[in-house]
Amino acid sequence: MSDIQTLNNEHFNKTALEYDNIPNIHEMTQRASEAILEEYTASTSEEHVRSSSVLDFGCGTGLCSFKIAPKVGKLLGVDAAEGMLNYMNHKLSTNPENAEIRDKVKTVNHLVTDDAPLPEPELSRYLSGPNGGFDMVYSTFAMHHIEDVQGIVNAISKRMLNKNGWLIILDFDGSGPHGHHHHGHGEGHGHGEGHGHDEGHGHGEGHGHGEGREHREGHAHTHHDHHHHHGEQTKPHSHDDNHHHHHHHHHHGESQKDKDVLDLFVDENGKPLEHVAHKGGFTPERLEQMLKDAGLVDVSARRAYGMTIHNGIWTEVIAVKGRRA
Repeated sequence: MSDIQTLNNEHFNKTALEYDNIPNIHEMTQRASEAILEEYTASTSEEHVRSSSVLDFGCGTGLCSFKIAPKVGKLLGVDAAEGMLNYMNHKLSTNPENAEIRDKVKTVNHLVTDDAPLPEPELSRYLSGPNGGFDMVYSTFAMHHIEDVQGIVNAISKRMLNKNGWLIILDFDGSGPHGHHHHGHGEGHGHGEGHGHDEGHGHGEGHGHGEGREHREGHAHTHHDHHHHHGEQTKPHSHDDNHHHHHHHHHHGESQKDKDVLDLFVDENGKPLEHVAHKGGFTPERLEQMLKDAGLVDVSARRAYGMTIHNGIWTEVIAVKGRRA
């Protein structure tokens, strides 16, 4: 296990019970789950989505899982931080609002790798046989916690998706001026889930491994196509478009990773968070290339939406997806 993975597990095990109290975390996970369902439905059909087997990579405390599960056939949440999963399972078994999804949601505490995408008995149950694999794997705000993002994308794409299965990733945009606003804050990222993240969680949690490195190629681009919402969701989107994106420095040059740190990845003293591997976020182009390098087809990326998270920081979220041919 890498050092950063250990830091993530320690951080999220310690903060699991407070995770759901991160400011704006419920709105973040609502927006994230809507974006995941919107992307998946647009690539398949409502009927297909309803019967799908889905994996939430870096499920954290289940904030996104509980919103997506009612719309799909069955859902497995995987996270490397046992504390986050324990809290998710507690909420699943005790909260009356989760009664209708208890039979379709399962969890497993596991660090996903190419050699061991899932432990037994889940490996045999979900991934074996000609029809093994998930119809859709999603990750919300987990990848920035993982050092070797390409490694985890490869493992999911080659070992966990079934034929024609979709991988959908949401994470923070670090390509433009958006999102760099210096007001400190702390750790939490809200992720809704977010992360994933190795757990990171916001979800997410992430998981994974090795050393990958992000080179942000920074293009300031624009912006959102935000059509979200379907279904019963009711979140207004007031905040999407007019946003004063405080335009902030992005120096280019070799050490961008040190210079360009998104404000959401620094603590209250302005110090970068140690458990975040990719403190500058990602560019849509970089994530798109990772899915292509993993052999996925019909790959696309877009800026899905923007929102203000804790401490008034405006952030934009990238959605990237690809299909296993």
